[in-house]
Amino acid sequence: MPRYALHALAAAAAALTFAVPAAHASEARDTAAGMPLAKADACFTCHAVSGAKIGPSFTDIAKKYAGKPEDDAEKSVEAGIKDGVKGTMMMAHPSISAGDLDKIADWILSLAK
Repeated sequence: MPRYALHALAAAAAALTFAVPAAHASEARDTAAGMPLAKADACFTCHAVSGAKIGPSFTDIAKKYAGKPEDDAEKSVEAGIKDGVKGTMMMAHPSISAGDLDKIADWILSLAK
């Protein structure tokens, strides 16, 4: 293999090494963005991060979905927020945008980790 090809390969590997942590850092910021949205949408009126209020804690909700496929857990949490949960006091919040639902659900699910 020519010397310049080895240098190019090494440079590409180095770039990938630094790109992966950057992706995780932005994901962490997105997860953290969910808490202020939950506060703004009055979720903390009925829920706390830990310890029950009117509804279960966000940590207990997260633990309920721990070990389930991430996409399924996220869709379930988002549906519970948007549509409410039958048989409970959890009312529907249809006006929360899809982007905000995603961030709130990501934040809640991150509490089980």
